[in-house]
Amino acid sequence: MTTNQQNTSQPSSYSATREQIILPGGMSYLIRRDDYPNPICIWNYHPEWEIHYIPEGQGFAYVGDYVGPFKSDHLVLTGTNLPHNWITPGAPSLPGRDLVLQFDADALMNIRNVCPEFDIIYRLRMLAQRGVEVVGPQASEIGAKILRLHAKQGSGGLSLFLEILNDIEAAGQKRLLASEHFISFYNEMSDKRHRRIDQAIQILQSNPRTQMNEVAEAVRLEPSAFSRAFKRLTGMNFSDYSRSVRVWRARTMLAESDIAVTDVCFEAGFNNLSNFNRYFKMETGLTPRAYRTAARIRGKSML
Repeated sequence: MTTNQQNTSQPSSYSATREQIILPGGMSYLIRRDDYPNPICIWNYHPEWEIHYIPEGQGFAYVGDYVGPFKSDHLVLTGTNLPHNWITPGAPSLPGRDLVLQFDADALMNIRNVCPEFDIIYRLRMLAQRGVEVVGPQASEIGAKILRLHAKQGSGGLSLFLEILNDIEAAGQKRLLASEHFISFYNEMSDKRHRRIDQAIQILQSNPRTQMNEVAEAVRLEPSAFSRAFKRLTGMNFSDYSRSVRVWRARTMLAESDIAVTDVCFEAGFNNLSNFNRYFKMETGLTPRAYRTAARIRGKSML
């Protein structure tokens, strides 16, 4: 998410980066504990599924088109190629903030006829597709098992790994994160028009100032056809989506940098301060200055 004025603690690109994951030899999963900030902790995606657990901390969770706050005992399962990131504003360093459990779900589903225990992954696929958060005390209970799995360092952890997956399925309090509209276009990438809208979103995320006619030309669609396809595949018209991207970009800059609010306005792609203030409050419920103050209060509470 770099701009010329953003600091280095922010994600490096508004387009998701593919994370390269190599599972340990002879293992069905990879589990690690990451400090924050971390070069790996960026807006990223990968074919492998991921269970992300944050025992202590708070900040913002980004999963697909979902953006929302997280706090301690935050537990999320994300599926194939679903972009995600977790940011703690104002925190200079949080050792071991993230427990990350990653596995090749497709490979494990393919052997479920031989190992029926892996049928749990097949049953979880619809939840993982949109990203699912376990809430309430069960998140803490499952998190404790993830900590135990990490402590095993790959020795005899398969049964505990399966237990974690079954607990996620059985958890009574869960909520889906990414919208159906977001997933509909991510799941049908073989369709040429889906690929073009994906490209359009990447263009828009890289430069929110880009106008619809410019994006339509870049993806080789007539503006009217592009407008219809964009609305069908994202659930939003282009101008509303563009505004949301600009507000999302502004939120990140306000939370993660000391850039003046006026400069944030133009860096995020808005043409004037009054529109910026109006649309930002419409989407977040706060003015830009109040939002920055709230983010800094959250950051100080972590020190």
